[in-house]
Amino acid sequence: MKLNNIKIEERMKYYNVNGLSIALIEEGQINGTENYGLLEVKSDRKVSDASIFSACSISKFLTGMIAIKLIEEGYLDLDENVNERLVTWKVPENEYTTNKKVTLRNLLSHQSGIKDPEGSFSELNSDIGLPSIVELLEGESHYCKVPIEVQFEPESEFHYSDAGYCIIQQLIEDVTKKQFYQVVNEFIFMPLGMESSYFNTTMLEIDKREFSCG
Repeated sequence: MKLNNIKIEERMKYYNVNGLSIALIEEGQINGTENYGLLEVKSDRKVSDASIFSACSISKFLTGMIAIKLIEEGYLDLDENVNERLVTWKVPENEYTTNKKVTLRNLLSHQSGIKDPEGSFSELNSDIGLPSIVELLEGESHYCKVPIEVQFEPESEFHYSDAGYCIIQQLIEDVTKKQFYQVVNEFIFMPLGMESSYFNTTMLEIDKREFSCG
């Protein structure tokens, strides 16, 4: 695989990217890969085909896939009040939910009326521990210090929301009675043979040398 029209190293320097891996997919198959740079600044750990990068909000795409799969299997309903199936935590009722309730469709499309608190959902800091979804939603963590609630009538405005997808994750855990990473493994990673993809790395013995920093 040759990228003749793009000077990758120059672009990496311009955007302050230390390590990069590119895969070319043709007709549903990986046709080639190119790796550049380091996994960590001032280290000798070079990016390789085995390197593992944080997927960040690509997890929302996977969450949506899981939700649709569970709708097909009857666990979830796209247009009912999510509080009907939430168990561990529920969307607080207020004046904005009087006429319209929050639905899974609303949450998936960022039109639930929920807006992330300012400064919330920053990058993961493993030194301060991993909060539960309920702790995040109740504003009891470093990442979100304000309880999550509906601030606009559902479907009235678009607000990209990490909190909204936290609610979907809790909904998935409540209806399947499994942890989210287990559901993703069962429905996506295992069927597709994605042996180097993980949602929970704290319980696994993985060679940390393959992890990108950041």
